[in-house]
Amino acid sequence: MKDIALSHDLLNSSKILFHYGKMLEDICKGKEDFTPVAIEVHPTAVCNHRCIHCSYKERNENRASLSKEVMDRLVDSVIAMHIRAVYFSGGGEPTLYPGMADYITKLYDNGVECAMITNATAFEEVGLIPIADKFNYIAISVPGIDDETFRVITGTGNMEKALAVPAKIKRFHGENSPVIGSRIVLTNKNYKCVNDFLRIIKEREFDYALFKIVRDYEDNGQGLTKEEEEYLKKEIQECEGCDENFTNLKSIFNYRKLPDFVNKCWTNQFGMIANVSTDGKVYPNIVEIDKEEFCIGDLNEMSLEEMWNSPRHQKVKELSNEKWRNGECKNCRAMAYNNIINHINQTLPRYFDPFI
Repeated sequence: MKDIALSHDLLNSSKILFHYGKMLEDICKGKEDFTPVAIEVHPTAVCNHRCIHCSYKERNENRASLSKEVMDRLVDSVIAMHIRAVYFSGGGEPTLYPGMADYITKLYDNGVECAMITNATAFEEVGLIPIADKFNYIAISVPGIDDETFRVITGTGNMEKALAVPAKIKRFHGENSPVIGSRIVLTNKNYKCVNDFLRIIKEREFDYALFKIVRDYEDNGQGLTKEEEEYLKKEIQECEGCDENFTNLKSIFNYRKLPDFVNKCWTNQFGMIANVSTDGKVYPNIVEIDKEEFCIGDLNEMSLEEMWNSPRHQKVKELSNEKWRNGECKNCRAMAYNNIINHINQTLPRYFDPFI
């Protein structure tokens, strides 16, 4: 594995400072029309699993995939706009989108970092193992580490396909392999297995194990009861091998302290992130997907360059700022970033001084 620790590096919200620092001189001079640092793309709603806890499952029933024309233009826009990173995610299962290996290769060859969250069960058959070294990281969803639990949660017998991928990539690429992590959603079907998860994930050559307790958005009975939460807490306390460089288990009950909802949603104000839904609509923030008032445009009708920093985008920024100041934000990665930027802004001089 690259010299990267899970908690100190990958989960550290202060990484926003690398990007904010580069923008600061322009910000101090009044610039606000930046291009995104990173963009999350949901290329398809098609999935070969039907996970019972998936918050996208019902929402995506009537959706298909981005057309080839839209995806081609989007990739060209990412390169032209000098966007640093593209994160392919769901929606559905991104490896099932046709030509994914070619898109990853084109982005990589043009200096764009790529990452993917995937169930990995089609990873090999669609030709992604030979080009896996072109990923910055790959996050594999692992809902169970025994056949019965995996089948109950996903409706498939694909467990071995998913667990075999890290070793296959590392045999193929050696030291050039990307970071390969596991994403484990703890539900009332698998919460008693944390020790087994850690053991199997290490044995199968994953680089980290990232746990998260299910948020039962669809109210479909997968959340933990108070008694089950207490059981899980005890298991974690007694768990051996909870190295923070490898797993976040010790902190999964440390829910985020709410920030002071002051100033602006800086992440959106400076256009630092973008999200593309499977229907081609673009939103500054993933938590606003499907909320029409936060949609800045449709890639079926215009390019990303045309909609970014457009009057419509400016209006959405104002809505985001209003939502932020009203304290209505939750479950959003921008919350931690905004908190850090607010802290930095409080200590900065009011203008850029060329003298030191």
